[in-house]
Amino acid sequence: MPRIKTFYDELGVPRDANAGSIKHAFKEVAKVYHPDKNPPDKQAWAHEQMSRFNFIMETLLNPATRREYDDLVKKYEDAPPVVPLRRRPREQNAIEREYAQVSVEIMNLAGKYSNCRVKMMVGAIIGSLAAVMHLSAYFVPADIFDDFPITFAFTYFFTLIGGVMLIIGISDYLGRGQYRRRIRELEQRRTQLRERMYEVFVVN
Repeated sequence: MPRIKTFYDELGVPRDANAGSIKHAFKEVAKVYHPDKNPPDKQAWAHEQMSRFNFIMETLLNPATRREYDDLVKKYEDAPPVVPLRRRPREQNAIEREYAQVSVEIMNLAGKYSNCRVKMMVGAIIGSLAAVMHLSAYFVPADIFDDFPITFAFTYFFTLIGGVMLIIGISDYLGRGQYRRRIRELEQRRTQLRERMYEVFVVN
């Protein structure tokens, strides 16, 4: 069975290394490749190397992506020898850029999905308190609010803020099913992109 160079070899750790060993190895690598440790004429190279090692660490520290990567390594090691894959830098950069964009969109949708109840609660609390303060102006001597006109303006402002937050929270709550479907689609796309990125790493 041919053994190929893997992310573990890049970091100098065994394939069964735990998270602590991987983090320690990454810190040692960063001492060499971090842009701050390199002269101006090597900044582009240093950024490229650190981007590569950041991706390696992100992959190995996440149990799901590490399992995907290990499975792909095993597939290549069990397969007959092949000519190493050579991908043009522009194509590889496009894949990495799309991977980053998909990851950001997943995080944004996950935030909307998980924070909708919080937005509704906070919006309701802020709006209710501001509305109570505003309505109290009609039941207390008028000169109290006349002495502090800015207080009246603030009650309007916070009532509006609370209402907007409540509406956004309700909108996100009603769109949870759509967010779930979209997140699943993006997760599948990210898995495909990740595998294409792994292919270059594991066969070079």
